[in-house]
Amino acid sequence: MIKDLVNQHELLGRSVTRIITEYVAQLDACRVTPEATPTDLEKLFDEPLPETGRAIEEILKRFESDIAPNAMKVPSPRYYGQFNPTPLPIGVWADALSSTLNQNAGAWRNGPTSAMIEARVMRWLCDLVGYDQESFGTLASGGSEANLIALKCARDNASFGLIHRGVRSAPADLTIYASEQCHYSIEKSADILGLGRAGLRKIPTDGQFHIRTDALRATIDQDRREGRLPCCVVGVAGATSTGVIDPLEELEVIAREHECWFHVDAAYGGALSFSNAHRQKLRGIEKADSITLDPHKWLFVPFACGAVLARGGGRILRDAFDISAEYLSEDRGGVDVEFDFFRYGQMGTRRFNSLKLWMALQFMGRAGYADAIERQIELTRYLADGLAESEGFETVSPVETAVCCFKFLPASIRDSSGEDQDRIQQNLQQRIERGGEAWLTTTILNGRRALRVNINSFLTEQRHIDDLLELLRRTGREVLT
Repeated sequence: MIKDLVNQHELLGRSVTRIITEYVAQLDACRVTPEATPTDLEKLFDEPLPETGRAIEEILKRFESDIAPNAMKVPSPRYYGQFNPTPLPIGVWADALSSTLNQNAGAWRNGPTSAMIEARVMRWLCDLVGYDQESFGTLASGGSEANLIALKCARDNASFGLIHRGVRSAPADLTIYASEQCHYSIEKSADILGLGRAGLRKIPTDGQFHIRTDALRATIDQDRREGRLPCCVVGVAGATSTGVIDPLEELEVIAREHECWFHVDAAYGGALSFSNAHRQKLRGIEKADSITLDPHKWLFVPFACGAVLARGGGRILRDAFDISAEYLSEDRGGVDVEFDFFRYGQMGTRRFNSLKLWMALQFMGRAGYADAIERQIELTRYLADGLAESEGFETVSPVETAVCCFKFLPASIRDSSGEDQDRIQQNLQQRIERGGEAWLTTTILNGRRALRVNINSFLTEQRHIDDLLELLRRTGREVLT
């Protein structure tokens, strides 16, 4: 059977190419959300492990009939949910090429070309954010892992010997500071690194959802008086809920004053570096000790592809993660050890993810990404303007990236309780989700529910935004009846 499978590569290639082509061709026309319930899908896939292998044609038919139709159409131009963009076609096929080579990108000896390509794309990203030639980075599974890698570097930097003796050897409780708008992975990382979730201080934000630097200073001062040891200040560049960007220059100054590591979570907003029109929003990012940037967000690379960059170079990452197993001896008579990427993070076996990023960057170039990013921000502003002209709708956060948060608050419910207003927002979102014409999310801002739209597909055009505005107005009327 295995020999037959090898001989059927061409058949598989042709069949899968057709499936992908047909799937992409119908994205604009089909519903975004599936109608199937968890119970429906559980029944659909309730079957025992096959005793003998099945024909390729039968397996692919199941994909076409059962899997693809019941998947969320994340690549749709009418998907306005999380930071999950339509992947570039070249990235989709790069994944197939990567699987064909099946290089282990963890060590040079198992993945020489993957190592060199990863080193090159890291150089490009470091240059893009304004880092010098000493800087370096490594790919990760996404922003959560990248933040964990960066915060481990911050933790180890705070006190000599932590890497060997653990947090019990620290002179005081280590503390991280970030906006209350920070990604949940910052809190998870504090837990994983032994600081405890209470080791993260969430700082209040201003009326535009940027971190309040006065509150940050006051919190650090109080913690010092109480015997805590500040170790890291985190700036958010493209908050998940609102897309806003913290004042990075001010945060860097505060971090240096208190001898703290300065990390910028730019998993989403870091892509603004491609745009001359918007990169000034990231002023100060080049002074960060570490930066998280997710190519699988605004660079349209298929999942999963995150990155962490370190201003201090590979030495910083190796100090935090390097270890040598007997079967990975460094004594090989060359410089290839520098390209063992398992030494720069916690992953050992690693996929050749740099290939899809390298191909995407080659295909788009800086100017191509700048055009796409600028167009999506303009579409978001167009949406915000349309909401302002729509009865009952109002925006509740600034448009700094391609995220717009708003509420449906017609006169008839403005005097109702906050809980009732929350229910209206949730009902509106759920009606749209059930209808399948589009998908958007809700979030919590200032303790109350708000609607959230992120324009992240390069397929989205102004006509889609016009359709969305009409859908919101129509659904708004329906939830009031």
